[in-house]
Amino acid sequence: MKTTTELIAREGWKPIIVALLGFLLAGLLGWNFLAFVFLVLFVCVVYFYRNLERIPEDIANDCVLAPLDGVIKNIENKEGGIYLSIKKPICFSGMLRMPIAKLGKAGEAMKLEHIYGLKNGDSINGEHVKIAFKRESDDEETLDLVLYPKNFSQITLYFWDLDFKLGERLGFFLSGNAVLKMPLKSELKVNIGDKIYAGQTLLAKFEGQ
Repeated sequence: MKTTTELIAREGWKPIIVALLGFLLAGLLGWNFLAFVFLVLFVCVVYFYRNLERIPEDIANDCVLAPLDGVIKNIENKEGGIYLSIKKPICFSGMLRMPIAKLGKAGEAMKLEHIYGLKNGDSINGEHVKIAFKRESDDEETLDLVLYPKNFSQITLYFWDLDFKLGERLGFFLSGNAVLKMPLKSELKVNIGDKIYAGQTLLAKFEGQ
């Protein structure tokens, strides 16, 4: 399942249609205030589900691009990896994108769609969805992306295969927090407080590649 042309993420089609129909119906009935509310809702939903094309800062095989939009809240070096804590506000684009090149077998035949109602998005102990990435040149897990959605937020993962390219769209994450674990050998290119953009911002490079 590939997505390369939609200006609005497919996850937003239903709420956009509902908001537009509500606006038209309220207008026909002369309910001006309610029509205004639906118009504001329509504009907000279009903005939240916008699907932006991105130009990556680096396309080398040793680079790690941001898999989602957000703000880096913390960076920790622990045994086993470097952990980037990322806050994903609803006003940032929700597209998830492939962070590495040459995806290995970890991305094969995985499909999760329309995951709703996960709770405790502000806590790393809350319900979550984990995505593991492997490179063809590495027998061990290279990256782990864990998504902690806000209450009633939405996660969609498209069908994976070995043809996903660096920066290509692979899912949607409306709002919440995320933790990206990278190998200790990674050379970081970002700092706490930086805004990052999926498929564009260079997060790190693999040392020794």
